[in-house]
Amino acid sequence: MNTYQLFEIRCSTELVELLIAEFSAIGFEGFLENDEGFEAYILETDLNIELFHEICQQYGIDNNQIQEKLVQNQNWNTEWEQNFQPVIIKNTIRISAPFHQLKPEYPLELLIQPKTSFGTGHHETTASIMELMLEEEMPGKSVFDYGSGTGILAILAKKLGATDLFANDIDEWASENIYENLELNKLEGIAFKKGGLEVLEPEQKFDLILANINKNVLMHSFEKLQYHSHSESKLYISGFLEKDLTDLNLAAQQAGWKLNSSVINGDWCAASFSLNTK
Repeated sequence: MNTYQLFEIRCSTELVELLIAEFSAIGFEGFLENDEGFEAYILETDLNIELFHEICQQYGIDNNQIQEKLVQNQNWNTEWEQNFQPVIIKNTIRISAPFHQLKPEYPLELLIQPKTSFGTGHHETTASIMELMLEEEMPGKSVFDYGSGTGILAILAKKLGATDLFANDIDEWASENIYENLELNKLEGIAFKKGGLEVLEPEQKFDLILANINKNVLMHSFEKLQYHSHSESKLYISGFLEKDLTDLNLAAQQAGWKLNSSVINGDWCAASFSLNTK
């Protein structure tokens, strides 16, 4: 059974989102906000303690503001379940867990077994990219969910009418959780492979690519994602702070993408791109 390192960090509300962004870029998988700050989870084997302390020092977090302990995976999941509340997006999407009562008044209800905050719609990055998806004409389209996590974006795309779906993630838990969530939503037809962009076949091209990851991964992915697109393809990205959009847009332009629109949610951002065919 996987063992996770849990850090309980006391800090101001203003620092919570910034620290979550920094920690997610160095491998942290889950975050849970509370009245005094937040909790951050990372696989014990993935922890770079030097980088962790460098980030804390950069934002003025001293050792008196940090508590740490080891937790087993099953205990972590139980904690998420105890704190998981349904999420409503644009009065259209309701994201709930299997232990919640269904609300048929919402056009789209997604059931997600909570395993990490970035796969449940609670975090601004997931909610923002889902808002963009609601504006897309999805029926009949091929969709790639890059770094799928719980599979929530692929599941939404399927419920919106996409017919050819492919998802990937480098984490072992994701390969289990996406099939669990497909079963909960009574869906089929979403292919999944564990790994990075190397799992894509050379001939695979997609109408829409969804990438809710982080700035560092996105910066190095635009060219490869362009290769797996065609002239009418679109790319939706999220998982980064608003201040990082300038850098991301420049990298995207160098790979042949042009920025269409963006959604700002707190300090976080999601953006829509299409290929620059001029």
